[in-house]
Amino acid sequence: MGFNQLLAVLKARRVLLGGVWAAVVLLALAVSLLLPKQYSAQAEVVVEPRGSDPLSAQHGSGFTTPGFLATQADIIDSERVGARAVTLLGLAGKAPWAEKWQKAAGGQGDAARWIAGRLKKSVKVSPSHESNVLTLTVTSDNPAFAAEYANALARAYLETDLQLKVEPAREYAAWFDEHTKVLRNNLEQAQARLSDFQREHGLVGDEKVDLESARLTELSTQFTAAQAQSSDTSSRQRQGGGMNEIASNPLIQALKVDLARQEAKLNELSGYLGENHPQYQRVQGEVESLRARLRQESGQVAAVVGTNNRINQAREGDLRQRLDSQKQRVLELKQQRDEMLLLQREVDSAQKAYDLVMARLTQTSLESKSRQGNVALLSTAVAPTEASSPKLMLNLGLAIAIGGLLGMAITIVCELLDRRVRAGADLADTLGVAWVVEISAPPAQPATAPGRLSFLRRA
Repeated sequence: MGFNQLLAVLKARRVLLGGVWAAVVLLALAVSLLLPKQYSAQAEVVVEPRGSDPLSAQHGSGFTTPGFLATQADIIDSERVGARAVTLLGLAGKAPWAEKWQKAAGGQGDAARWIAGRLKKSVKVSPSHESNVLTLTVTSDNPAFAAEYANALARAYLETDLQLKVEPAREYAAWFDEHTKVLRNNLEQAQARLSDFQREHGLVGDEKVDLESARLTELSTQFTAAQAQSSDTSSRQRQGGGMNEIASNPLIQALKVDLARQEAKLNELSGYLGENHPQYQRVQGEVESLRARLRQESGQVAAVVGTNNRINQAREGDLRQRLDSQKQRVLELKQQRDEMLLLQREVDSAQKAYDLVMARLTQTSLESKSRQGNVALLSTAVAPTEASSPKLMLNLGLAIAIGGLLGMAITIVCELLDRRVRAGADLADTLGVAWVVEISAPPAQPATAPGRLSFLRRA
């Protein structure tokens, strides 16, 4: 069917087209006028990401995923939030809702949840795709009730969000409090073991070990010096029984000089005096006396060398014994210090665990007492002055468009069911012959004159 044919059909069946169009428009008008007016009230809340610090009042990064906002929308749309909003408004005690609940549920169950379930279909939560704002829309035939319920839902959502944040913190705080007692007991036991060990061995820190180590170093130095002296005296005694000491002794050297001088004098006197001469005998006596004294002094020096050798060896042995004893003492102290350090590490580990749990206990305790959640009320709902539905002009516009399309569709269907010849092209389509020429009537002719003269030929 061509465009001209369609126009011809619509023109021929204009009554049907106009009737369908008018019926649709009148129906839309009647429905719009007869339906009760609905009013929509909106409240807005701002949702911050989870994990913000309630103590420092620092929020998270401000970035939320669509899934997070959708979760928050589901929370608002839940029975828990709805029942809380119903409780805030006290709807369960008001006559209309109480009667409906008694009639429907027979007084069984929770009235607030039942009412919230009935009102759930009138609530719409719209999360934003580019911000953290959630819009709560409540539709009702009462504009004041729509605003009140929207605000009650917003308050109930704020309370529920705070409870969802505080309740886990309370459970964690209770668990940390119980665990803290165990860790405190472990810390006290570790400190008691360390104190008993220090008291038993007289250890406070590394001071005692350092002091004994210093003593060990000093004894080692003394032992080295005594060992050198003992080795020196032993070597001199083995080499000549102290001849070097005798030779280097000033008194012996002086005696030797005196002896040599007297012997020289005695040799001189022997040349011209006899042995019985008194002067010769006196000098000879002095020589004998010097020789005796020299032997005596040499013997004393040799005895001193031997005595010094024995003293040095005895001192070396004493220092060796004291050094070995001090080494054993230092080893014992180091072992005790290692045991004390092990106990100290146990105390430090218990203290660290206790401090960590105490810090978490303090944090969760403060979080459990928080009065600020992650949601803030951005704007409250006010009673709307204009109805949100039905929208008369919109419905009429849609009815005009839909009515026209529906009228055209019905007209075309009727034409296909009852085919008429309305143009030369219809003859060709109906009879299967070609259309040759069409002669139209002049405009001045009356309506009874022939409309046109067509010449046809069979195809």
